[in-house]
Amino acid sequence: STTAPLKVAARQFGFRAATMPGFSLAMLPALRIDYQQINQRCVKLKEMLDQAISATVAFVVQQQKVMMNFDLRHRSAHVSSGLFPQPGIAGNLPSGETYIVPYEGELGDRSRTEGVLPVQFGDEIVLYQIENNRAVRVISQGAESKIQAEMLLREPAFGNMAELGFGILGDMGVDPIGEILLDEKLGFHVAFGRSDHFGGAVGPKDFSSPQSVVHIDRIYIPQLQNLIHIDFIDLKNEYGSERIMENHAFTVF
Repeated sequence: STTAPLKVAARQFGFRAATMPGFSLAMLPALRIDYQQINQRCVKLKEMLDQAISATVAFVVQQQKVMMNFDLRHRSAHVSSGLFPQPGIAGNLPSGETYIVPYEGELGDRSRTEGVLPVQFGDEIVLYQIENNRAVRVISQGAESKIQAEMLLREPAFGNMAELGFGILGDMGVDPIGEILLDEKLGFHVAFGRSDHFGGAVGPKDFSSPQSVVHIDRIYIPQLQNLIHIDFIDLKNEYGSERIMENHAFTVF
């Protein structure tokens, strides 16, 4: 995908761009919806994320609750609503998400992103132990767990928590089609790997080779990860805490 380098170049050279990697006719319904309404919802989420200092996500996995805390200090959220009115902006179409890069500790203090992050691969759930905004080990057992553990050892930057994303198109009746370009816009997602194109600190220099650079989204909607349930997501700011999602659904719209 050209999205990441175009985001960087758009900021540098002041142009606008829209990318559609993996586009197919199945995405057309997502281009026909009201993008003014999408923009309003995305902007509201941005305002909440900009004020937040952390996000707490409670997952239910095999009747057990696992928790993640994402450090949102020192960060501003980004709106990907399908509208590109100002020079210096590049993004995907179809659009419909607000996202933020968790704090990665580049300012000298340790990131407070920590917990256990579950990801479903087929019928296996891989459990990543997260410390200082990095997946540092795999604590589950199984064939895929072994593969993922080896990946973390071979390419530590792969384990960076690069994005906390909130897609809203699922509320608009849009269904997943098996392409991340669209599917990530349907609900909550977490990305591993590169973050510099979103304003983060981890980029190609942190990987062993250009071919190893990744930004991989894990999308938490029942159609894609049916063994993992989102119990709730709370945002904490200096005034208190507010629940923005419960049982996979937004509570703020």
